[in-house]
Amino acid sequence: MKLNRAKIKNFRLLRDVELFLEEQTTVIVGRNNSGKTSFSEVIRRFTSDKSATFQIQDFSSECYDEFCAAFKAKKDGKEDHDIRALLPFIELCMFFRYDPAQPQLGPLGEFIIDLDMDCDEALVVMRFDPIDGAIDRLFDGIPQGEINSETRKVFFREMAERVPKLYGIKVWAEDPNDTDNRKESSQATVRNLLKAGFINAQRGLDDITTRESDVLAKVLEGLFSTASLETADEKERKIAEQLEEAVRAIQDSINGDFRDQLQQLLPTLQTLGYPGLGGSELTTETTLDVQRLLTNHTKIRYEGHSGVLLPESYNGLGMRNLIFILLQVVSFYREYRSLAQPSGVHLVFIEEPEAHLHPQMQEVFIRQIGEIIEKLNKEHEKDPKWPVQFLISTHSSHIANEARFEAIRYFLPSPANDKATIWNTTVKDLRQGMFDTAPKDKEFLHQYLTLTRCDLFFADKAILIEGTSERLMLPVMIEKRDQSNISGPQLRSQYMTIMEVGGAYAHKFFDLLNFLELQTLVVTDLDPVYAPGGTKCLVHEAKATSNACINTWFGGGPCVPNNLIEKPEDERINGRVRLAYQCREVDEGPCGRTFEDAFLLANTDKFGISGDTPNALASDALEKAETFKKSAFALRYAIDDTDWKTPTYISDGLNWLSAGIVAPVETATPLVEAVAVPGAAEEPAHD
Repeated sequence: MKLNRAKIKNFRLLRDVELFLEEQTTVIVGRNNSGKTSFSEVIRRFTSDKSATFQIQDFSSECYDEFCAAFKAKKDGKEDHDIRALLPFIELCMFFRYDPAQPQLGPLGEFIIDLDMDCDEALVVMRFDPIDGAIDRLFDGIPQGEINSETRKVFFREMAERVPKLYGIKVWAEDPNDTDNRKESSQATVRNLLKAGFINAQRGLDDITTRESDVLAKVLEGLFSTASLETADEKERKIAEQLEEAVRAIQDSINGDFRDQLQQLLPTLQTLGYPGLGGSELTTETTLDVQRLLTNHTKIRYEGHSGVLLPESYNGLGMRNLIFILLQVVSFYREYRSLAQPSGVHLVFIEEPEAHLHPQMQEVFIRQIGEIIEKLNKEHEKDPKWPVQFLISTHSSHIANEARFEAIRYFLPSPANDKATIWNTTVKDLRQGMFDTAPKDKEFLHQYLTLTRCDLFFADKAILIEGTSERLMLPVMIEKRDQSNISGPQLRSQYMTIMEVGGAYAHKFFDLLNFLELQTLVVTDLDPVYAPGGTKCLVHEAKATSNACINTWFGGGPCVPNNLIEKPEDERINGRVRLAYQCREVDEGPCGRTFEDAFLLANTDKFGISGDTPNALASDALEKAETFKKSAFALRYAIDDTDWKTPTYISDGLNWLSAGIVAPVETATPLVEAVAVPGAAEEPAHD
């Protein structure tokens, strides 16, 4: 059995999303404020919190108009069931896949209510919505006028106070094929089915060496507590018992010493008349509690030289973070094994495991997570395997690139209205979304993302370039563009990634770029040739281009460069991707064939380009460009000499790229000023 997918409605940015989970490890990637943390938070609230509740800030921004619509319906005298249908709710639907041939389905049996023998999914629905009889109380006493920009704040201030009191959690099993077939259940029953563990990003591993930090010791304490349970593994329970016996031996020794000292003190007390008639003799008893010893007096130490033990905080943050995560995973494993009635699925969230880890360690972590589970399962080879599923959210391109391509879920924030004041998240599943991509192209992408540091999953925008010269000089071109457009959007303040892919491979990214809905500028070369498969030549002499990216873009056939430079702007744009290749710097002027000679033609005076005709100018630029060593050329004009003009085809592309919509750092909400609820969650309300 496994948790196959989860649907979430109306929780922060997660207005209506569905996420499919892998058998073992699913990697969640995306920019900041894309809803990654919200996904784990909503599952924690519903499945782990015994008294879970939600605040008004937890509802998706679009839900606020639904509260207003329900209030209007109440004023208009609508029936309660009609008003209830208008009120927003927060919902978590979990689809568990199982083998119908299995005779024992354990805790999942409570949620299988369909009669379809071919159905292999059970649906658990958990919803935060108005309790019975709450409609009148929800709107009672609120002024009856129209809700406008002024009264809206008052209205939602009231909603902020009433929603946590008048909403509650309902749980039911639902037939996946018939929404009317339901069976009421409870959060406790769900907790028997699904156990969730959370390793949050903020793990208390600060770098303060002026005071002791005992984060690892606290995890060790938890491991001992689990080992002490009656239902714990016999081997682990024996270790706990041995610890307790050792403490009892110390306790007996202390008691004996204290009693001897007390006997020496008694003659002195007798001179004062103690104990007197009927009085009790004094004795001592020392009680040592292993749990308290671990809590207050046991610390993790590292072996130093000459027998000196070093404090926990003396180890590097990265290593402490890794040890902490591994100890927590072991703790979850031992805790699961100690359960009298193990749950059917154990869901473990690990948030930002890359914290303080160097790139190579990040790659090893995601690569080895499966082997860690195998080693733990070998401790109980005769028992069923630990049914753990990991959800790892990350901002690390190293972790994302090392993960299997199909295991990645991309959280994409996108505007929900024309003004881009409300944003929602869309979950992009690379397994499903790239299904129609040619296998060889998919394999190329996987290899490229594995071998190359790629930030596509975390950027707002991207630029794909040909080679070294463009990579070195593009930052200067972007700076020049921003300085010449101070009043407009600045590219340098946007989260952008630059990838060197070459003209032969850029087209292989088209499916992925469109799937990610990532605004991308593809900068490539015309690469004119005399004929298909022929040798290189000047643009005016060419009958074809050897550039695979351009040929793919315009239909796969041979493209004539003279026709390409006449293509209108709209034919160079497909969705959110724009193609940029060499063009004339002036009307009827020459056109370069590659970046270097196009750069010279954009700066003819600087490089002394001469000729009586456009074709002669192009020929002179090409000859001079071929005398340069590309890396030396790019370094010189990127660092030492930046007094030049950007080629038009690149500057036009950068202007197009800068104008696109960029996700805000913090999602706007109309309730920021209106609502301040004591005890509300401290994390960003709509992350």
